Amino acid sequence: MKQFLYLLPLALCPVTAQVADAKATCMAALDSVLKTQSENLGSVITAVLDATGGDEQAYLKLMREASDAGHPVALMWSAKHQITQIRAQRLNPQTSPEATRARAAMEQAASEGYVPAMVEMAYLCGNGIGAPADEKAGMKHLMQACKANSARARAGYLLLSGRLEKEGEASAAVSAELKRNNYYVEEFLAALHGNQSEEKSQEWLMRAAKHGSAGAACTLAFYYLQEGKDALGYDFLKMAVEREHPEALAQMASFMLPGASLPDSLKESIKPDAAAATRLFQRAALLGYSPALIPLAGEYHKQPEKYTKERIFELYRLSADAGDPRGGVAFAYCLANGRGCTADAARGVRILTQLVDAGVPFANMALADLYFNGTGVSADMSRAIRSLTAAASAGVPQCYTLMAVISQLGNADKAPDPTRAQFYLRMAEERGETNARQAYDEMLKKDAGGLSPESAMPFNLAKSCLFW
Repeated sequence: MKQFLYLLPLALCPVTAQVADAKATCMAALDSVLKTQSENLGSVITAVLDATGGDEQAYLKLMREASDAGHPVALMWSAKHQITQIRAQRLNPQTSPEATRARAAMEQAASEGYVPAMVEMAYLCGNGIGAPADEKAGMKHLMQACKANSARARAGYLLLSGRLEKEGEASAAVSAELKRNNYYVEEFLAALHGNQSEEKSQEWLMRAAKHGSAGAACTLAFYYLQEGKDALGYDFLKMAVEREHPEALAQMASFMLPGASLPDSLKESIKPDAAAATRLFQRAALLGYSPALIPLAGEYHKQPEKYTKERIFELYRLSADAGDPRGGVAFAYCLANGRGCTADAARGVRILTQLVDAGVPFANMALADLYFNGTGVSADMSRAIRSLTAAASAGVPQCYTLMAVISQLGNADKAPDPTRAQFYLRMAEERGETNARQAYDEMLKKDAGGLSPESAMPFNLAKSCLFW
């Protein structure tokens, strides 16, 4: 039995309201999205960031307030965020209170005539989120959206009824949707041909991209970049960025970071621009692409005069809530040290220990830092080195650089061992640690005092190569 599938439309919805008050700006932008029955929030993000000087926390706060006030677009936004957390935290998608709240919010948005929420309700009913699975109820919501002329719902109906898969592009119903340039149908056809004919799949993706699909443009961009067709891949990437595909925004941002590794053919087209990269990461994160949160935090950290530790901590919290292990490590480390938040060492250590048990190598690295410095735990050099060794063995090459420094300078438990230091340094280089010797020299120069044999409290490991 097929599950209810959905794709996110990513067409831009312009907002013309120009008001000074950020809350009024947000509500006007949400009203515009509701009026056009779009579900892309790019226009809302633009309006709020312009009104608040680029404050993503203000955007999140205003969206929560709009959801509490019952705005259908914000209700759907809130429900989808809750569903993301349910999956990340492995809560019961059918019976957990979070799932029940998400379903109620989505149902309210649908009942108020917001067509994208009707399609989402079909998905929730069909997949048993917030209540037992009920495909009949799901189809009812889907048909309601079809009657409201939702291209996405019409494509979903063709797929779920089996007509798209059985009849392909030859059926009258499919042909009718294709004449309407329904790129959801084209995307489904690309997926259906994917395992049979790569060429045919590309053909349908090309058509979908031509007719407005940001997802198809992004898929083609990554495909051609991977195939070494950099110029063609970059053209599709720009197309996806213009349509505000979140993953494309994040990829373009990574290309624009100073020092980014680029194919030679793109070096003339893409110039380093840290400020522009930061804005792209920000938009990607606010559009729901959680992997953009960590690089965004990294860019914020480079500008302490502009971005506070509290603001960075909030990004780590959001990343942890979305299930990103890197965000979980950073969030827990900040809790243990009180960076950007009220210190809660016991909770921070507990989360890091859970992440270690889950096989997250950076969690071992952060624990090593806590044991070195006695933060939230008793200082224990031997246990710190065991954690660091475990992280290195799990594939974190920076740890070998740190172990080289420790071996070179010695500590309260062991005398300096320059030979072993060089051994660890070679291991770091062999495992892909870039500029390992430069980092090694800088750490020796900067942190040698803390690593003297008289002290068991050396340099801050996390600051050296994790996230601070």
